[in-house]
Amino acid sequence: MTMRMGLRRLWRTGLAAGAAIALLGAAPALAQKVVNVWHTEPNARTKAVIDGIIADFEKANPGVKVVQEALAWGDLDKKMQAALASNSFPEIAHGQTYIERSLAAKGLLRPLNDLIASIGEDDIFPVVRKLDFNEKTKTYYGLAHAVGVDLIIYRKDFMREAGLDPEKAPATWREWVDQLKKLTDKSKGRYGLSLAGPGFFINEDVYMWVGSNGGRLFDEKGRPTFTEKPVIETLEFWKELADCCLAPDWLSRGYLDTFADIATGKAAMILGWGRGTDYFEQYAADAVAKGDIGVYRTKPVGPSASGKGFLTQFDSEPWMVFKNSKYPEEAVAFLKFFHQPDNYLKYIQSVPVHFFPVTKSLRQDARYLATPAFQKWKFWVDAQHEVIEKNEPKPVMITEWKDLDFPFIAELANSTILVDMVTEVARGQRSPADAARRAQQRAEQLITQLGYKTW
Repeated sequence: MTMRMGLRRLWRTGLAAGAAIALLGAAPALAQKVVNVWHTEPNARTKAVIDGIIADFEKANPGVKVVQEALAWGDLDKKMQAALASNSFPEIAHGQTYIERSLAAKGLLRPLNDLIASIGEDDIFPVVRKLDFNEKTKTYYGLAHAVGVDLIIYRKDFMREAGLDPEKAPATWREWVDQLKKLTDKSKGRYGLSLAGPGFFINEDVYMWVGSNGGRLFDEKGRPTFTEKPVIETLEFWKELADCCLAPDWLSRGYLDTFADIATGKAAMILGWGRGTDYFEQYAADAVAKGDIGVYRTKPVGPSASGKGFLTQFDSEPWMVFKNSKYPEEAVAFLKFFHQPDNYLKYIQSVPVHFFPVTKSLRQDARYLATPAFQKWKFWVDAQHEVIEKNEPKPVMITEWKDLDFPFIAELANSTILVDMVTEVARGQRSPADAARRAQQRAEQLITQLGYKTW
């Protein structure tokens, strides 16, 4: 009896111990700190480079996991709006410069002065520092992941067919329209110019063309200036383009569609970025081989430019860190690691004719200068550098540097006010003056409702 009880007790003890061991074995691993990164570089090469940087960072930082999510601009905007509504933010996100300023003004961003210091403030190009430095608070709330500029891309072979000099850039809007009319051949299904129609891209073209016409979008107090002459003339110019030289369905054409249009011969010119080189090499290999893809180092100016230069878009989306996310400190640690020269070089070289480094040291690095793509596309790289250094491009929606201080730019850009103004004119639904007056009223009302009216 005693032996039987002892065996029973031993059996139960063994079962309990085994169960305890099993439970310990089944217990989940210690919870990791997850850093979510939203960015706008969905191409496979860039994502692979970021995956490699993440793997190295996680190896050096046990317990921290980084998850990247690559999104198109429209999708990122929707996710950001949802995050704002729910107060649930990723640790890190790309954004337009005006979005960074707006979020910082709302107290949502973590200062990044320590990130800047880890890179070396003096090593960052002055124009990049200017984008993200708040003079009033002496604080950086963002850092551009890379820079580049929007240029006119054109087909030299189509220029020659039309009897035009492919090396002569149009100096004025009138010269450009005359050129585009000659390049438009509807019998071949070819139009002089292809533009992206969805709203975000119309916003881009509005501020670039108004700026290239000597105009502005806001006065010194932040009041919209849509009824001023430079804006009216921009709308008149847009209407002329729509009537003569744009495909009838241009308002439904996406950004990538414009690259397809020039690659396949449906358009002679587009507005675009250096990332298009991959597309041309794949879908317009003959034109690339013959040197028939060109870019202009200037853009034409409007009738009210009055000696002012052209304005083009500075691609300079900053990294932002949300201070109310779960792991903002780990997020900054990842960005410091990301910007270490060896890691950052790999990132920049993933889209080499579009991504230009934000640091002087990398720009001069022999490994960067030896980037293979520069041999074929040096003219495009050089054109962008020349524009950055001589023509002071500005981020989207910003016609004057002081506009970065207006806290309502993001809300205006996310509205349909500018888009409606342009489309109403392009479709012949309103005159330029009427469309501008309506947009002016709507913009003033929006700014007032937001509590930002100061005029």
